[in-house]
Amino acid sequence: MRPLSFTRNLGGFRNAYGAIRAGYASGVTVDQFRKRCGLGSNLSLLVTEFFLGTQIHNGEEYILADTLIAQTVTQPYSRLTARLYFFALNLNMPGERLKDEHLNPAEMQNTLVRDHLFVDDGFRVKQFDKDRSIEPVITGFGGFTSSGARRKWVNNYSYMAEQCGFVSAPDGRLETFPDTWGALALRLFFERYAATNPAPDVNALAGSAKERELHKLIGVPKSWLDERIAGAAEMFISDQGYMFLGFKESDAERSAVRRGIAPPEPAGETQRRKTLIQQIIRRGETRQYLQTVYAGECQLSGVKLIMPDGSFSIDCAHIRPLEKPHDGKDEVGNMLSLSPTMHRLFDRGCVRIDPSTFAVSLLYGNDIPHRTSLLIRGDHAISRASLAYHASNILR
Repeated sequence: MRPLSFTRNLGGFRNAYGAIRAGYASGVTVDQFRKRCGLGSNLSLLVTEFFLGTQIHNGEEYILADTLIAQTVTQPYSRLTARLYFFALNLNMPGERLKDEHLNPAEMQNTLVRDHLFVDDGFRVKQFDKDRSIEPVITGFGGFTSSGARRKWVNNYSYMAEQCGFVSAPDGRLETFPDTWGALALRLFFERYAATNPAPDVNALAGSAKERELHKLIGVPKSWLDERIAGAAEMFISDQGYMFLGFKESDAERSAVRRGIAPPEPAGETQRRKTLIQQIIRRGETRQYLQTVYAGECQLSGVKLIMPDGSFSIDCAHIRPLEKPHDGKDEVGNMLSLSPTMHRLFDRGCVRIDPSTFAVSLLYGNDIPHRTSLLIRGDHAISRASLAYHASNILR
């Protein structure tokens, strides 16, 4: 594990933010970005190696247009930006690279966070002490050529951690306010994963997130990730990007953490944040319900796709779409367990399910094996009103 160019003095996340805004354009290559960003060859290497994801086309590395890029070019710099950058810095998922030596540029940061900064169920203030904690730890595995280089790395890394605006609690815990930025971090992970693993399903995304211990990179208990990951992955697969939002914690919340007291009752943006998180959690619970009832079987075709690990590849499809102007409900009565193929056909108006009889018809010449009547099991009370809406507004 070698520190590469991270020992160079970038000057903090705000400088990276400015460089990305200056250097990024749709379809920009890494070489073009480095010339455009205004940092010079050495510092621009740091940004492209540690913060940005890339994909290879025709022998060129292109900057991946992911959540980190979107937040940078559309939003003002904030603590949320810094936290997303810190997550990307520690994630060690740079995408596709032409040189093998650049495939794991942040292995040292990733190891430091998972094995040292995270203790039991979160970050600990004392673990972030650069003199008593960070430097002694990385001395053992950092691969630095000199004590001066190691010290510069420690100073830079500690400074970047400070910019995240985490708050020290009386019990020694470091509160990261995960519900303000954690959904964005999960989406960034999904995008980086999909860059090297095309067309992943929910099980692949959720399984990899747990395997990589993303909760440690966010500084939260494993239960936080377990509650949210399936729902977040489902929303990502369903292209519901509007669910992945960032929020600002209130001054009252920060004060409560410092004093070790319960946070105030949510209101305004805080209540909206809580509502969205509840939706993500509920989506995961809904998915689990459908998987339990149908055991991975498609209600339209009867197909059951079994993965190498024994899990099922199944989509939880909404009958009446959630987004405007449809405004469907995110509940099991408005959802079906469908294979990816049947999901695409259903969403595009190529499948009709009779609201009265549940008879199934494939339209427009689609001729693939399917049930004549929708499979319904257990207490899955499918909304006839949603089916009627689909027949009137989605079918063409």
